[in-house]
Amino acid sequence: MVSSIHRKNSFLSFANAAAALMAIVVGLASWSSAAEVVAELDRDSVPAGNAALMTLRISGGKADRPEIPAIPNLIIESRGQSQQMQMINFHVTVTMIYTYIVGSQTPGDYQIPAITVTVDGKKLSTHPLNLKVLDAGAAQPPAGTPPNPAGPQSSPAEEADTGEKRFGFLTVELAANDRKHAYVGEIAPVRIRAWLPAASRAQLRSGIQPEGKAFTLHNVSSQPQQTEEMRDGKRYTVITWFGGMSATKAGKYPASLSLDATVAVRDPSALKQPRSRRGGPFDDPFFDNVFDQMNTPMIQKEVTLKSDDQQIEVRPLPTEGRPNGFTGAVGEFKFDSLEIPNTWKTGEPQQISANLSGKGNFSLMNAPELTPAAAWKTYPGKGEFSGGDQASFSGSKSFKFSAVPRKGGDQEVALAFSYFDPVGGAYHTISSPVEKIHVDGTDVVDDVPAANPAKKEPEKTPENKIESLAPQHFVMTAPATLIPLVCRPAFFLFLVLSALFALMGWGIAWIRRRRADPKRRAQEVMEKAVRQALETVASSTASGDVAGYFAAARLALQHRLGALWNQSAQAITSAEVRARISNDSPVARFFREADCYEYSRQSSREILPEWQALFDEALATLTPSK
Repeated sequence: MVSSIHRKNSFLSFANAAAALMAIVVGLASWSSAAEVVAELDRDSVPAGNAALMTLRISGGKADRPEIPAIPNLIIESRGQSQQMQMINFHVTVTMIYTYIVGSQTPGDYQIPAITVTVDGKKLSTHPLNLKVLDAGAAQPPAGTPPNPAGPQSSPAEEADTGEKRFGFLTVELAANDRKHAYVGEIAPVRIRAWLPAASRAQLRSGIQPEGKAFTLHNVSSQPQQTEEMRDGKRYTVITWFGGMSATKAGKYPASLSLDATVAVRDPSALKQPRSRRGGPFDDPFFDNVFDQMNTPMIQKEVTLKSDDQQIEVRPLPTEGRPNGFTGAVGEFKFDSLEIPNTWKTGEPQQISANLSGKGNFSLMNAPELTPAAAWKTYPGKGEFSGGDQASFSGSKSFKFSAVPRKGGDQEVALAFSYFDPVGGAYHTISSPVEKIHVDGTDVVDDVPAANPAKKEPEKTPENKIESLAPQHFVMTAPATLIPLVCRPAFFLFLVLSALFALMGWGIAWIRRRRADPKRRAQEVMEKAVRQALETVASSTASGDVAGYFAAARLALQHRLGALWNQSAQAITSAEVRARISNDSPVARFFREADCYEYSRQSSREILPEWQALFDEALATLTPSK
């Protein structure tokens, strides 16, 4: 009968006093989750004259008291309010819980419309709820039975959550909703979520780690976000991190992550046991639910939360349209500033400063190039990164490097920088504003092989020269010798001299061809660049400049590889080295060491002997034997 609905509010004063005490405790904590309003019924049908329990949960902010709309023939009566506080890793979630009993004496189908609540000045609404009131003689479903969802019903075996996932699991997805792929060398932003059962207690015992070797995890946020969400009909406490993942090879790979945690959940077998009515002053569905939650034992377990093997497509950087100055930067960048002296002198170095900002993989960014390149000789410098967000996907990087002018006079110079835009899928080259400078001194001329001597043409005998012929007389002379010409010593001497002259001509022609050979000239230029890089390696080793050491050593190996692969040395990236050379080779291992140092972004570090030994071994494998 409806008399069970109309009860005295004798216990409201007790509930209000408890709520006031809880409010004092909650006032010392901070709200850490997004505002949310959820309404639920503990059953979807009741006999006439009986009631169902409706719970209204408000979390994420300060809320006004909800107003329940009036529904004809349906009785909705408040049975008090309470607060729930949950802390995970010192992040506090506070939920205000309003409880109502809902019933009617008239059988039929009723709908409770959306309930609107104002939370921190914003209006939030629940989903409508449906309740079926049966005839008075119909059997009443047990308290705590959830409403039947629409669609096919799952079997009891499927509903029993006894696997490892009942303690929680991870999900990982690309943060950019408009793209479902990433590129080699790109640090793609990802969203990582830990789904923990509602009303559970958890303690994280490790950081997030990749399960396989296909991806590398970068810049995971140290302060995760916490929300309450529904998934597959269940309520979860969701902890969200933002980070980045990069891959060195193209293909489709599973983005598997794991996280060690200690999770305590309520024993599902205890919750499924039938509950008896308590009777007395606490014979009320609201107090039944509260006491059951308090008395249900917890199961605690050390688990490893894992994500499903979601496939992420990694595409290779296109070769078509790749600029010669591209060094592996992937993202979107622009010039912020440029500082270059106005007065120079040929052959004397000065420092240039530049700053680029944007978003992308800053760890693989090299200093921009001076243009026109033929008028300058530059040396590796240092770069310093400043993050613009918590995950370091955006920010700026400042470069300082030295340059030597080769030509004198008034000049116009600028900096050029090439990068790959993963959103547009194309290469771009940007330039800084043009600066006018003056260079004193004469042009610097590089050592060039001596010019080939001009081929000396043999003297020509005048065509019209006619020698005078003496009158011929038939005079008797001495008889000639009968020895054949080929047997005479003079003929043998003539053959020897002819062979010597032929060998000399072939030797001179070979020397000329060798001097003019473009491959040989390119080899000489490459060897000269390698020697300069090795000098910089030696000077960086002596001064303890780790960044300069890795930059010069990488450049020396790039020149060697460029000569082998017939391409520009500056266009050879770490990803291309790993794709074309075995991972166990000294060259690939040294590039990995250089990348590890770049990713760490340490300002100073001792140059380790094993780095020098690995570099010597890598250089030896690329040096042709003589």
